[in-house]
Amino acid sequence: MILAIGNINLDWICTLSHLPVPDEKGNIQKFEVHPGGAASNFAVSLARLGTKVSLFGHVGDDTEGYEALQTLKEEGVDTSRVILEKDLATGFVIVLISEEGQSTKLRFRGANSRLSPDDLTPKLLEGIDIAYAASVTIPIAKKLATTCREVGVRSSLDVGEDIANQSIDAFRKMLRSFSIVFINEIVFARIFKEPPTLSNVQSEIEGNLEVLSVTLGRKGSITASHKTAFHTPTFNVEVVDTTGAGDAYAAGFIHFYLQQLPLEEVVKRSSACASLQVMQPGARAGLPAAYEVEEFIETYDTEK
Repeated sequence: MILAIGNINLDWICTLSHLPVPDEKGNIQKFEVHPGGAASNFAVSLARLGTKVSLFGHVGDDTEGYEALQTLKEEGVDTSRVILEKDLATGFVIVLISEEGQSTKLRFRGANSRLSPDDLTPKLLEGIDIAYAASVTIPIAKKLATTCREVGVRSSLDVGEDIANQSIDAFRKMLRSFSIVFINEIVFARIFKEPPTLSNVQSEIEGNLEVLSVTLGRKGSITASHKTAFHTPTFNVEVVDTTGAGDAYAAGFIHFYLQQLPLEEVVKRSSACASLQVMQPGARAGLPAAYEVEEFIETYDTEK
């Protein structure tokens, strides 16, 4: 069982011809509301791939909260660990998407703000194989890594902007306390003051860290372990919406990594998960089942 820790949101998706610049009025061409939140999207992606997953987070005791939980249950995600907050509204994110697929996000944390280090107890991790956190604060990330080590559970982290706000030494210490870490190239460069390369990514593999994956957008990804470091190009697909791509990638990675495939094959499949996701609008519409990943790779390789 995988435990996903983080946000439970509704996404208000607004499609425009282009992202507006300051003082410009943008005309919304299409408006949709979908369930979202990085940890929630990750959990749904894992469930569709066929991995048992539970979600922990805080949600408002309101119509939006019950809607978000119902969609998770329908996807096969265990929501028994989720906490209902009676005095806070369910969080939401306003997503502005251009015709080219680029996006800007505005967030209201709402009930998500109640997630705290005190939540991350040994009891929460009972029956869990890997605990994964996304879009969490530095104190929460540190507490998760510590608690996981105490109870012998592997830990995984998707590094967000909040976690990037610390010194290199402090970040490096935290990074190496996790088992599997995902980070995008922008945050990597911001922290380490240089762009990611095969050598400097692999140099971070020390301590508890098994794998570090740095995503490069359309350029693919760099993956490093104790034994290897390699670049994987992305699949050339038509991008409709990049929302949820990182969540799909991380879920695919965890799912196939647990199957003990060669690391190169794990990354190829996690990249396929992200590619299938960006071909559809919204944070979850393109999240694939495992057989769809294999069919996509087979078709893509055949057509090349």
